[in-house]
Amino acid sequence: MSELANEEAYDRWHKASPKKGDPDCPEHPGQVASRDHGCENRWQARWRDQDGHQRSKTFPKNKKSVATAYQRSQRAAVEEGRDPLLHRRQRNSVHVPTIAEYVETFLAEHEVRANTIDGYGSRLRMYVVPHLGERPITEVRRREYKQFITKLRVSGMGNSSRNQVKRALSAMLTAALDDPDLGHLMPGNQVLGISVRVDRRQKARLTWEHVVALAEWIDPAFEMLIWYGALQGLRSMEAVAVRTTDMKCKLKKLEVAEQRQRGRSAPLKTQYSYAVMPMGPFLIERYVSHMERRTAPPSASVLQSRKESGWIPRPEEYDQLVTVTRRGTPLRRNTLSEAFNRAKRKARAHGVMVPESATFRDLRDFMDAVLVASGVPHRDVQTRMRHGTLALTLDTYGFAMEVDWENAPASFEELFGIPAPPGVPDGALTPRSERLGRGTRVTPGGESTARRGRESRQAARRRIRVRKS
Repeated sequence: MSELANEEAYDRWHKASPKKGDPDCPEHPGQVASRDHGCENRWQARWRDQDGHQRSKTFPKNKKSVATAYQRSQRAAVEEGRDPLLHRRQRNSVHVPTIAEYVETFLAEHEVRANTIDGYGSRLRMYVVPHLGERPITEVRRREYKQFITKLRVSGMGNSSRNQVKRALSAMLTAALDDPDLGHLMPGNQVLGISVRVDRRQKARLTWEHVVALAEWIDPAFEMLIWYGALQGLRSMEAVAVRTTDMKCKLKKLEVAEQRQRGRSAPLKTQYSYAVMPMGPFLIERYVSHMERRTAPPSASVLQSRKESGWIPRPEEYDQLVTVTRRGTPLRRNTLSEAFNRAKRKARAHGVMVPESATFRDLRDFMDAVLVASGVPHRDVQTRMRHGTLALTLDTYGFAMEVDWENAPASFEELFGIPAPPGVPDGALTPRSERLGRGTRVTPGGESTARRGRESRQAARRRIRVRKS
């Protein structure tokens, strides 16, 4: 047999050294059929490892070239002093961690944003470890992962949450494949390709009437957050992280430098999220009015209540935040969500039909849509929205809408701090002073009549409590 033939994969269907008198194969004349003739894995790659032991691996009948290439690679590896296909006895000498053990290794070594690691950790420890934690990570197969994800659905977990669990699990298995001690033992990332239905939330189409009503009926301490979302496009945790030093009122600029996660300072979502953006006079006026209320000395009743409850002064760091809770602490996501939903219900009760599905995130989408509909150049909108790509600005967030400028609280330039694009409706050019003169519900001091009356009643109740005390 020639040297080239020796390099080819072994044909299991036919005898390499037939005996004299053996009949020819009826399907392949000139060859003698073996007892394995017709089996699915026809081709066999053969080689000897560094210890001289015979090794082999079979391939399907239509994979002769693949089997031959694999055989040559193994023989070349042995000649070079390496053995990429460890024998089973060598594999057993390697400690294979359980999924529970590798979860901790993965979380300690994986280099991503701290918030991502926290999310991965909570999902892996809460859901994956109780179900699969005792199994060696190299032994769990795709069918078992699929059954696990199905069990999560049966237990009542939503599709979005299941996708997050799957994403954390996939990231861990990918890290295991890259581990030099485990990668050659892994059967691959068995989670890839498992489909989980995606629930796409229908975006709420907000209008200026909705935004003004939300700002009017939300807790006065949180009003600035509505304007940060609708005029600056800040995400919820970016809005609660705005500090007084970020409000560069003289320069008419707002710096976005951090966000708050679980009350603590954290890096922004992406590198494009860091920016210094123009700020209109309307937002500056609302900020000044807000800070007057924020820094006003507490009433006697509040001081007495603090004394009785053993109130502990909050860190000075919190004093720099523009928006805080009534206890003086940073807002968290659930607190803002509850306040937003209460404002939504109050607005609907007073005749402004804010979509029931609206969330704080829709304020950011609203701003994107208003800028695009007003004719602002798309690249400028991308910069203002702090998106990494233009496609994200136009496809994911922007949607066609007719802007109700007659319900806006001020002109385009006063709201966004940039000149109005050519061709915008006259309502977008009407300054706030003229809107006030037309009998709108916004008072010269910047307060809506409903808000002004409500705060007057609250002040009267505080005076009554002081007199009684």
